[in-house]
Amino acid sequence: MRYPIFFFVFVLAVVVGLAMMFTNYSNPVDRLNGLMADEPIDDCYDNTMEAWFIEFNESQEEGVTMEEADQKAAKKALNQFEECKTSDK
Repeated sequence: MRYPIFFFVFVLAVVVGLAMMFTNYSNPVDRLNGLMADEPIDDCYDNTMEAWFIEFNESQEEGVTMEEADQKAAKKALNQFEECKTSDK
């Protein structure tokens, strides 16, 4: 009886893994870290990091956990980066 359950779990893991891979799933913190590692240091980079820093500190002052503050700050920083890059074009 356990072999069909193991097979189902294996198939489910493969499907979820492929779906995450093809949809480029990642959380905002990971996306921001990758983006900042690849981008040259320019005004957009500085504005993005400043937006992250301000949002992170404001969230911490509101009493949220560091993880939640980092998530919120990363989302705001990614939005700031996109706005900056689209305004440069």
